[in-house]
Formats: sequence, structure tokens, C-alpha cells
Amino acid sequence: MAIKLMERNLKTLPGYLMLLYSVIAIALVVFLCIPSTALAKYLYVVPTAEIALRSGKGNEYRIVAVIINGSRVQMLKEDGDWTKIRTSDNKKGWMPKRYLSASPPLKDVVASLQAQRDQLKKQITGVNKQLNEVSEARNQYKQDLKACILDRNQFRKSYNSLKEDAADVLNFKKALSETAEELQEIKHKYNIAEQENEHLRDNSRIKWFLAGGGILIVGWIIGLITTRGRKRRPSLL
Repeated sequence: MAIKLMERNLKTLPGYLMLLYSVIAIALVVFLCIPSTALAKYLYVVPTAEIALRSGKGNEYRIVAVIINGSRVQMLKEDGDWTKIRTSDNKKGWMPKRYLSASPPLKDVVASLQAQRDQLKKQITGVNKQLNEVSEARNQYKQDLKACILDRNQFRKSYNSLKEDAADVLNFKKALSETAEELQEIKHKYNIAEQENEHLRDNSRIKWFLAGGGILIVGWIIGLITTRGRKRRPSLL
């Protein structure tokens, strides 16, 4: 329910400001509720011999513990040349302020720098490995790109060849269609010529028939005339 109300409030500027103020107030409350130990200042024992931690501010007080060089302690209170501290094993006492420093011991600094150096070496090794992998991948991409370019050129060449073949096919189809039209026209002319030849042959037959009939008639007439002439000669004697 609270999340839904927040989403609804975010839709308007006043709601957004109200949410912002709420977050700031919660942050302040959390900050104020943090224990004082979390905000305490930590110091380090400067390079020296072992330091006695006493129950009071002075060498006459009893020794509570002995702190070795470079120990990390928590400062609780300052009073003149003395500082009240808490050790890592939760022992409290007073020790001279001059033996405390905010800087960590040199050996800890060196150890930290060495650790950072080792970490940087590991990171550099990892980066070099990644660079090698990237370089290999780049080389592989270059080879793939060259292969793609070759394939593209081959496809383009094949496409142009197919385009030319298609143009040739279209031209051949066009020529074939024109040839078919010409053959159709020639066939039509041949049929007309054939009809004319047939007509001429019919006329020639008629002419020959008429010529033969005429010859027969002429021969019959000549024979008839010759026959009459022969019959008339004896009657004249």
C-alpha cells in the first residue's frame, strides 16, 4: 500500500517534494540513531616500545594493559596530555597523547600498498587478457567481414549474370514471339497461295476439258462433212 501511495505521489510535483522531504527526514533519524562508537575516532600507536595503558591519567595509576607498536585503538576522550582509549579487546584506559597518531603505521601502509599493487597486477592481467580476447575477436570479425565482402561480390556478380541472362531470355522470348507471328503470317499467305493454286488447277482442268471437248466437236463436224461429201459423188455420175 505504501509503495502504491508513493507511486501516486510521484505523479505530481508536490508529491515528489513530499517524498523527498520524507527521505531526508528518515536519513536524519537514522544518522542520529547511530551509536556513538560508530562515529568514534580511531588512532594508531606510533612506532615506539610497548606502551602501558593505565587506569588513570598519570604514571602512578595501575597498568590495565600493554599496547604494542602499531595497534589500532579507539579514542574516547582527551584531557591535556592524556587520552582515554579502548583497545580491540575492549579494554579501556589512559595513555600519553604523544604516542598516538591518526596515520597508520608505516608497515601497514606498505602492506596496504603491496596489497593494492598485487590487486592492480591482477587487474592488469585481467585487462590484458580481455584485450587479447578483444583483439582475437576483432581479428575474427575482420576475417568474417572479408568473407562477407567476398560473398557479397560473388552474389553481386551472380545477380548481374542472372540479370543479363534474364535480359537475354526476354530478348529471345520477344524474338520467338516475332518469329511465331511471322510464321503465322507466312502460313496464312501459304494457305492463300494454296487456295489460288487450287483455283488455278481447277481452271486449268476446265480449260483442258473445254479444249478436249472442242477438239472432239471439231473432229465430229469434220467427219460429218467428209461423210456427206462421199455420199454425194456417186449420185453425180
